[in-house]
Amino acid sequence: MFIGLTTNTTAQSYRNRQLALISYDVNISQSLKVLLDEQAHLFPDVENRKADKIIAQLKERSWYLIKDRLETETEMYILPLNAHGKSFSYDVYGFPEVQINKALRVGTSKYYIKVDLSLSSVSYQKESGYGSRPSQVDSSEIIVAEEGSVIPQVTITVTTYTDKGIIPMQKVSGSITVPQPWVISEEIFTGLINRNEFSLEEPTTIMGLINMATTELLKNIK
Repeated sequence: MFIGLTTNTTAQSYRNRQLALISYDVNISQSLKVLLDEQAHLFPDVENRKADKIIAQLKERSWYLIKDRLETETEMYILPLNAHGKSFSYDVYGFPEVQINKALRVGTSKYYIKVDLSLSSVSYQKESGYGSRPSQVDSSEIIVAEEGSVIPQVTITVTTYTDKGIIPMQKVSGSITVPQPWVISEEIFTGLINRNEFSLEEPTTIMGLINMATTELLKNIK
């Protein structure tokens, strides 16, 4: 299942524009997080005790995938995470974490970008999420998975701003749901917990799903 969402029907030109990241939130629904935690031993440990090692790995690997595709396919340039130094606040994973109104006060960029990624199971609705900033994850339809399996859905939302105000320049989303239920196993973490190659266009791994959701996202940006 592929879903493309947008709140702005006017295509935006990002060519040669430099954007500063103000936040990157990764949210995993509670029902799915419980299942992923059973495989936590596969993930590398983190130095910060306040950090969750599954979220840490997911944020790092997914960010560079999304960032590279945004830069390559829209010709935007996203500034380094620490571009604004101590002027910005940062989360326990090292990513900027500031509201747009503060970014406008203390930042020096002409453009800002906020990215949200949610990973949920469409078998469950209206459950609070687990991640860098808890939020509500709601599926538009219920698909019943057999016991021991899940039907993951990835949604990526990008919001961009100018230095003129807090009203978004553009807000777009891309979402994908796997066509067949998954059984949580080491194979779905290929490319996430290691550097092994994974299929970019097959919904068989978490990283593959993220790449495919990014494809849906980019369709709405262009």
